[in-house]
Amino acid sequence: MKRRLFCASLLLMFARLAGAQQTVMLEQDIACDSVEVQQLRVQLTRIIMTTDNEQSKDEATRKIVELTRQRCVPLTGIFTVKEKTNGLLKVITTDGTQLWLVE
Repeated sequence: MKRRLFCASLLLMFARLAGAQQTVMLEQDIACDSVEVQQLRVQLTRIIMTTDNEQSKDEATRKIVELTRQRCVPLTGIFTVKEKTNGLLKVITTDGTQLWLVE
């Protein structure tokens, strides 16, 4: 654990020295292919957290699972933040894919 944290700290430091504006370290965070998809996931999560209606919670949960399966991927690693908007961060993977995640 300590070694992993130390290595991550070194990578972040070198990214800063290389001129990266902002970097994030992710571990199995969910990133989606568009702002709209990520915003919908946030809205559905709010429904689950705030409603007392079990049927609404179940429906929102099913929608999140399906949406995440179709349009999102788990990300692990250190990424440079390319853009910020409405509480979301845009990162670009090594293969050039642009993904959005909740800040």
